Amino acid sequence: MAITIACISGKGGVGKTTTTINLAAALAERGRRVLAVDCDPQSNLTSGLGFDPYRIPVTIGDVFAGRVRSAPDAFLSTHWENLWLLPAKPDLSAVENDLNSSLNRELLLRDALSRDGIQASFDFILFDTPPNFGFHTVNVLAAIRYVLIPVQMSGYAIKGLKEVLRTVHAARQRLNPELRILGIVATFVNLRTNFSRDMLEGLREIPNLTVFDTIIKLTVKLQETSLAGIPVTSYAASSEAALAYRSLADEVLAHV
Repeated sequence: MAITIACISGKGGVGKTTTTINLAAALAERGRRVLAVDCDPQSNLTSGLGFDPYRIPVTIGDVFAGRVRSAPDAFLSTHWENLWLLPAKPDLSAVENDLNSSLNRELLLRDALSRDGIQASFDFILFDTPPNFGFHTVNVLAAIRYVLIPVQMSGYAIKGLKEVLRTVHAARQRLNPELRILGIVATFVNLRTNFSRDMLEGLREIPNLTVFDTIIKLTVKLQETSLAGIPVTSYAASSEAALAYRSLADEVLAHV
């Protein structure tokens, strides 16, 4: 069965989508069959893997709404071996309003991915989520085993982390007793500042939470890849950022 991991954060700009894309690519490089699932109406995961969200006829929105026979009808092969995409486009934001209120709407994604042997077809399924705890994120929390939390070195990081932990706890109690925190990955770190170093040390002192040794530093390469629609592991294969995401992939493999 596939190992299911979602990058979740209550705020934007923390490297959530960047981490999903590049962790997926690094795992695929290591020979794992990976499905990347875009659950964010901003569709940045979709564009970050080289697709124009406005030109995709079938997306995860159709899966939620039951407009396709099964989820694999919406899967796309990417340009990278072992890496597939379940894409999104901006109309995903309207899906919740179109659903019958009597349905168990928070379980739609879980149920869709449990059919047609999808779990057995991949080694990993990675989910990108919106920067909030609404309908799409709740569906993801009901469908996965592990939560990976990107934490940017900023003054709001601890507050955001507390909100994620509170939401995960609630989802575990009400929807998904198998849900676990995989760990925290520090993103956009500038180790030349005392603030970043002190904050990173503070994160590592939080009890019962794994903080991965890998840190994702501030680099223009990651900004360039989002425009190019290419994972940094291919765009700048020998860069520090690419090496960092490969290191994170190795840590993830050791922890799941």
